[in-house]
Amino acid sequence: MKLSGSYRFDVPREQLWDTLMDPEVVKSCIPGVREFTALAPDNYQVEVKVGVGVVTGTYIGTLELSDKDGPASYRMTVEGKGARTAVKGTGTISLVEAGEATELNFEGEALVTGMLARVGQRLMGSVAKANINQFFECIESHLAGRRTG
Repeated sequence: MKLSGSYRFDVPREQLWDTLMDPEVVKSCIPGVREFTALAPDNYQVEVKVGVGVVTGTYIGTLELSDKDGPASYRMTVEGKGARTAVKGTGTISLVEAGEATELNFEGEALVTGMLARVGQRLMGSVAKANINQFFECIESHLAGRRTG
C-alpha cells in the first residue's frame, strides 16, 4: 500500500521540525497509542490499538527515525506484529519552506500481511489516511498551542 500527501503548517520549518522530533508530542499524536518507549535515540517501542472494519487488535513494534537532515527531511521505518498480522513500512518526510509557512510532504509504503490484510484489505487505505490526518491535525494543535501559549 502506497501512501503520500502534503500538509501546510503556518510555522517556520525549524519549529515544525522541533515539534516532529519531540517524542512526547509524537506519542500524544499517534492514534490509538498505548505505549511509546525510547529504546535508543530515534528508536522507540510502540504499542497501538488499531481497528480496520471488524478487525481490531493491539500491535507492538518499533518506530525508527533515520537519515535525519534537519530541518529538511527524515526517514521513518515501522515494524509491528499482533492479532495474527504483521506490518512493515517506510516513509520519507520532507519539510519545505513556503514563505513564513512550511509544506510537509510525505510518501511511503506499507506492507500488511496476515488477518488484517485478508479481512480489511479494502478498508486499509481509508483507515491509514484517516489516521495520518488525525496525526497531523494533532501536530497542528500542538503548534497552535505554542503560538498562543
